[in-house]
Amino acid sequence: MYANRSHDEGPSYYYENYQLSQDENEDVVRAIEFSLQESKAAEETYTSDMEFPQNDEVEELTQALEESTLSSIDLSTSAGGRDLKWWKLFKELNPFVDSSKSTSFWRKSRKRCNILVCDVCEEEICSDWLRCTYWGQTYCEKHISDGTPLCCSCSRLKIGDMKYITLNDGRKLCPDCHYTAVTDPGDCKPLLDEVLRFFKGLNMKVRYYIPILLVDEYEMMKNGQKKPLGLTIYDKSKLDAVTYVSRSKQNGENIQVLKEVEHLVEGRKVKAMLLLYGFPKLALGATLAHEMMHAWMQIQGYHKRLTLNVAEGICEVMAHKWLEWQSFTGDDKVKGASEKAQFLRNLKDYLKEGIEKNHSEAYGHGFREAKWAVERYGLRYTMEHISQTGKLPE
Repeated sequence: MYANRSHDEGPSYYYENYQLSQDENEDVVRAIEFSLQESKAAEETYTSDMEFPQNDEVEELTQALEESTLSSIDLSTSAGGRDLKWWKLFKELNPFVDSSKSTSFWRKSRKRCNILVCDVCEEEICSDWLRCTYWGQTYCEKHISDGTPLCCSCSRLKIGDMKYITLNDGRKLCPDCHYTAVTDPGDCKPLLDEVLRFFKGLNMKVRYYIPILLVDEYEMMKNGQKKPLGLTIYDKSKLDAVTYVSRSKQNGENIQVLKEVEHLVEGRKVKAMLLLYGFPKLALGATLAHEMMHAWMQIQGYHKRLTLNVAEGICEVMAHKWLEWQSFTGDDKVKGASEKAQFLRNLKDYLKEGIEKNHSEAYGHGFREAKWAVERYGLRYTMEHISQTGKLPE
């Protein structure tokens, strides 16, 4: 059987119906080895300024040709009426060899796949770079500290002419997170009702009035450690007043707030619960579920004997469960808006992954131990065991 192709289609072959001799087989193997050695040498030259991954398709093609050659292909080939050596054939199929014939596709493909372009400045990355694996952003490391806006909720950097919203304490919000952001006490009331309904569904109804106060980062850092997202104030706290956000107003790309002072009532097991305003409903709801678990355990008398790992771990389990419990089918803000709904589903997964992969001892390791206990023994038994022993069941 004879098959002929033009040079643009690749070299032509003579197919014969007989097996090659042992000497011929050995010649073909040596030719293939010689071609592969030349490919490696050419690759080192081509990638002197850039590191490329191995091209599996080329290896598979070479292996396929080798197998078919050892069984049914003559050593000679026809190309424009002249004999073509086997190493020449493999050279033409090699994407690393500088050739003007039938190799441009491979070279351009490898360049496109391996030259990193910064999503922020849209320039080729020539220094250290970072990649946000969840959102797929790749950017120069310099953008972390050069003032490029970073969303405080989803951690995405500002790209192109996208307009970020600036909160009164300097934090930034991307348009997607701002879409469902809770910036006003009026927005917080439906969220509180939803979290209380979530606890009731777990037979952990909270029958206790707890003031829920939205505060900015200045107030939160004044009353907490580092930069907490939420804070539950117990009866033994000396804090007697909190400056909270009573109203917010957007002026262009800035959020302005009005503040009032809330005097806390002494003698209550839980004086108040502080939440960092400005986060989207999902993120703030997870924080509220975490802090509500602290409050519930305080009311039930748990906190007298709990270690930090157990307390924070089981509260993170509740935040994680609340994110899993969320459903967007009845949310007016996302109903009929498919792109917004998809972003919220992505944000939910991003927040869950943040809890699951937290590296801190109390919030990360504590969560994973508490989650293991709840999955094995159930939430009710786990909480009963914690109440009796102050420890997680093993």
